[in-house]
Amino acid sequence: MDIIIRADANHNIGMGHIMRCLSIADAFYSLSHYVSFLLADGGVSEYIRQRGYAATVLNTDYTAMDEELELWPSITPDLLIVDSYYVTNSYLSSLREKLNNTGGKLVYIDDVLSFPYTVDCLIDYNAYANAANYHKLFEGLKEPRLILGPTYAPLRSMFRGIPRHTQPEIVTNVLISTGGSDEFHLALNILRHLLVNQVVDNRGVYNTVTYHFLIGAMNTDKEVICELAKCDDRIVLHENVSDMKSLICSSDLVISAAGSTMYEICACGVPLLTYSLADNQIPGAEAFEKIGLGVNIGDLRDPGTIDPDKVMSGKLRSNAPELILTETEKLVGNFEKRMLMGRRMQELIDGFGADRLIEEVLKTLRI
Repeated sequence: MDIIIRADANHNIGMGHIMRCLSIADAFYSLSHYVSFLLADGGVSEYIRQRGYAATVLNTDYTAMDEELELWPSITPDLLIVDSYYVTNSYLSSLREKLNNTGGKLVYIDDVLSFPYTVDCLIDYNAYANAANYHKLFEGLKEPRLILGPTYAPLRSMFRGIPRHTQPEIVTNVLISTGGSDEFHLALNILRHLLVNQVVDNRGVYNTVTYHFLIGAMNTDKEVICELAKCDDRIVLHENVSDMKSLICSSDLVISAAGSTMYEICACGVPLLTYSLADNQIPGAEAFEKIGLGVNIGDLRDPGTIDPDKVMSGKLRSNAPELILTETEKLVGNFEKRMLMGRRMQELIDGFGADRLIEEVLKTLRI
C-alpha cells in the first residue's frame, strides 16, 4: 500500500508533528507498506530521508496550505495522512475529492476540533479527546471514523513495553525538555535562574539536584547555553539524543512542555511537571493533571502579549523559571505523589499506540 504523510516542522512549530508521523510511518513500514513524506519546506527533509523515507518539498508557506494545492504532485496514494494545524475545510475537501477519484482515503490527525473535517478517518490520541465533543462538532453531518484516546499515542518503538519504573525516595536527576526549537528561550532562562540561585541559595533543590537539559536541534540559544553550562557541573546538556528512552528512564523527574513528549514520559513512568506555551497545549496539560499523569504548572506566557487569533503567540512570563522550579521543589518533596503518578502513567501508556492506531485505520478504511 502506498501512503503519503503531509506534515511540517520548523523553528516556529517544533518537531512534534514530524516525530509522531515518523512513529506512524515506522508502524506502517513494519507491515511492508510504502510511506513517503510531503513537506512545505526542506528544513527536516534530510532528517526524514535519514530515517529511510522519501521526502518531497513543496517550497510553500506552511501556514497557507490552500495555496500549495496547485503545486501538489499527481497523487494516487491509497492513504493520505495530514497533520497540520493550518488545514482549512477547502483544503481537506480538495484533497478528498482528488483521492475519491482514485479510491484513496484521507486521514487527519487532530488536536483542536477547529471545524468538521472532511476526511474518512480522524485521529485524536490526546488525553482530553472526547467522543461527545466530536459528535457535537459533526452534528447533522456525516461523521468520519473516530480513533480517540491516549492508548493510541504513536510513540517510537523504543518506548514499547518498558518495565515498571522504580521511584527513588530522593530525587537527584531532573530532566528539562523545552522542545526542538524552544522559540520562547525557556531553557536559557531556566539555566540563568538556576545559576544565580546555585550561588545565593544554600537550601532546597537548587543545590541537591543535577539538572539535565535536552537541547533541541533547532534551539537558537545553543551556543550561549553551552557556555553557561560550563559554570556549574550540576548542569548537564544533552544534544542529538538517539536513545530518549534511556535518558528519560535515568531521570527521577521530567519537566516538559505539554506536547507529544508527555506520552513518552508516561511510557517510562517518570513523574512529570508540564506547562503550556501555546493555546493547543493547554487542554493536554490540564487533562494530564486531571487524570493523575502530571502536575500542570500552567500557561507560562505573559497574558498581555498573547494574540487570541494565533495558536502560538506571546512572550514568556518573566517569572516562568521561578514558577517551574517552585513546583519542582514541591514534587521532589512528595514521594507518595510521585510514586502514584508513575504507576498511573504506565498503566495507561504502554508504548504500543502506533500499532493499535494503524490497525484501526486499516480495519476501518477496509484497506
